[in-house]
Amino acid sequence: MKKIQSLFLVILLGYLLSGCDPASQPVIPTLLAESMKGYELYSWQDNGQWKFAILVGTNREKTVDEIKATDTVLLSMDALKSALSKISAGQYIMWSSREGLSLPPDDIIRQVEQICKDKDLILNIAK
Repeated sequence: MKKIQSLFLVILLGYLLSGCDPASQPVIPTLLAESMKGYELYSWQDNGQWKFAILVGTNREKTVDEIKATDTVLLSMDALKSALSKISAGQYIMWSSREGLSLPPDDIIRQVEQICKDKDLILNIAK
């Protein structure tokens, strides 16, 4: 019984410590499951750097705090490209902005459009 308790404690401790690195990028599975509501893409500029977040689509509007939560933030175009590559072809992606969020310059938008086109993702941009 003591061995089982010890094993459980070690597993629990490892699980808790695995999320302690604040500089880590979000863990994105090899291929994301299809979402009935598609995915939501958000972007904003922070200290001259564009940041992104991809969240599963829902019927409710997400708060800016939810969107900018540390575990969802993608810190570069490479991270965004990697995340988009894990979404199943044919999925909808809605990219929108509102207070506290913004769309990047046209050259970045074109890059994201091309990535989505290459991956057969349906990108809608609400400008």
